[in-house]
Amino acid sequence: MPDLTETRFASSPIVTTVFEQILTAVNDGSLLPGERVNDGELAKQLGVSRTPVREAIQRLREIGVIEASASRFTRVAEVTPLQTAQSYTVWLALYGALVDEVIPRVPDGLVEVLEADHAQYLASLTTGDAQQIATANYLFFSRLPAESENPALQRALTSVVHVVRLGSLHLPEFIDLAGVAHAQKLLIDAVRARDVSGARTAMTVLGDIEVPQD
Repeated sequence: MPDLTETRFASSPIVTTVFEQILTAVNDGSLLPGERVNDGELAKQLGVSRTPVREAIQRLREIGVIEASASRFTRVAEVTPLQTAQSYTVWLALYGALVDEVIPRVPDGLVEVLEADHAQYLASLTTGDAQQIATANYLFFSRLPAESENPALQRALTSVVHVVRLGSLHLPEFIDLAGVAHAQKLLIDAVRARDVSGARTAMTVLGDIEVPQD
């Protein structure tokens, strides 16, 4: 299967590694929205040359995690609640197409993986930690895209999912976390039965979840 981080730079393992390291730093809060990103400093921290760092930053710009203005700044994107809601709408449409494609032929064993991810998500809710909740939710919903045979769909999902995740960490309040848990359970049941209709019901539940605005 194509790597979900596939772009025009995907041929370089070093760039992919740097990309993932920077993305992890953004997602775990080591790099915060609005924080400046310096390719020279990152290269020194990561022990690589500036070239793969620059290419990784470009990839992050392409998916909306990094924003830049010529000769002014390069920084972690400040994703507004409105941008989060807009990206979530796109993600819903893309994920809906995904379940139509993959649910009829999901591999044996995926149910157990999703159940473990779901349990981790439920455990994260008890902490009240936005980072842990976002990470657990992202992990759950990252499983099905890996089963897609449509690289264009995979890339499109990647182009919005990280913006949704980043934006979700800085909303004025949590989204309906219980609703997300319910949708996860419905999706697990649909995967178990290879039931496209059930998967669409799960997507409807997700679609009813509103992104809090200021």
